Amino acid sequence: MTITGTTPPINESQAARLRVGVLCIGVDPEALQGLDTAVTQVTGAHLVDNVDRRIVSREVTRLLEKFLYKICIIDFDEGVEASCRTAEQLRDNCDGGVELFAASSDSGAETIMAAMRSGFSEFLTKPFDPDQVAAAVEHVTAKRRVKGDNTGNGRVVTLTGAKGGVGVTSLALHLALTLVTRHQQQCLLVDQHPALGDVSLYLGLKRHHYSFYELVHNTDRLDKELLQGFVLTHASGLQILDSREVIDRFPHPSPEAIEHTLSFLAVNYDSVVIDCPPGMTEDSCAALRQSDQVVIVITPELPAIRNAVRTIEFLAGMHYPDQAIEVVLNRHEKTNVLTEEEIETALRRPIAVKIPNSYEEIVQAINSGTPSSACRNAKLALAFEQWADRLMGAEPEPAVKNTRPARWFERLGL
Repeated sequence: MTITGTTPPINESQAARLRVGVLCIGVDPEALQGLDTAVTQVTGAHLVDNVDRRIVSREVTRLLEKFLYKICIIDFDEGVEASCRTAEQLRDNCDGGVELFAASSDSGAETIMAAMRSGFSEFLTKPFDPDQVAAAVEHVTAKRRVKGDNTGNGRVVTLTGAKGGVGVTSLALHLALTLVTRHQQQCLLVDQHPALGDVSLYLGLKRHHYSFYELVHNTDRLDKELLQGFVLTHASGLQILDSREVIDRFPHPSPEAIEHTLSFLAVNYDSVVIDCPPGMTEDSCAALRQSDQVVIVITPELPAIRNAVRTIEFLAGMHYPDQAIEVVLNRHEKTNVLTEEEIETALRRPIAVKIPNSYEEIVQAINSGTPSSACRNAKLALAFEQWADRLMGAEPEPAVKNTRPARWFERLGL
């Protein structure tokens, strides 16, 4: 889909400052270089990509969803009529308030009028003038601020297992509890299992009559008052959206409804932690598209590592930002047959967080319904504290890479 070299990926510290995403459609390479220079001079703006006209509205929405202000620049020099059709298709189908800019080396009245009739809010002349680009972007942000955009969106973190049984639910609830108790975050834990999720059981809470999926099915009347009728509250202050108790009737909401619901939750909480079942279903992908960070949970065993590699490849195919993907190693011990270095070499990335193997204590805590008691283990508590600190912006220690080949790589097909 990309038709020229994409601008370099943004890191986490840059992402925190970026509010304006600019996506180009069909801009020629020479003009794109000048546009990139102009956009980067605008505080908080980032040129996301340059794609061809075959892109669909859903993909435009996904590429720009992380940004508060979303701009599409369509090059008219490939044909006025085709450009107008593209604009009308995006205008009718894109979610999230995407602003359309026309770009052309022909600034004649007929071309400008055709752009305005098709819903373009700005007309940029080529070669791009940095001052004109900056003024157009500032006009969008000023206009949207007047409409009352909420700039306080919280962080959405989705945890998914490379395979079943790696401990995602336990990690999700301990991470969420640590965000509440250590960082005083207003945090919501979402159990996204379509049936028989375990979050409320692990926390010793009576299961709610209504689940996350019932909330999704009420997206047309979603507000703060409705939300409070769906959440459970733990003694720590952590709030929970439960899973369904039934086993024979599965919900089938649209991915768009899930995305809309999660977007609403992000506005109302400092942090939203999602306990996502393994596998890349439509529901899971909808959660990933709304997530600021995806955490792949693995254990030190071959099937989990193989599946994690495939999951990372799948996320790359979704154009999910590589820097927003982290791997957490659960049940870590120095005596594991597979070493940290071997696992990192297979994954081609460092392990972000290592959770020590405290299986018996975790099981005891789950059975008692008091998961915080598991953190009497100082090493376990420290691991969750360091993980929460990372999410809150603490700089991680630099990873030491190891390129030593491992004999078991052949079994993974790597």
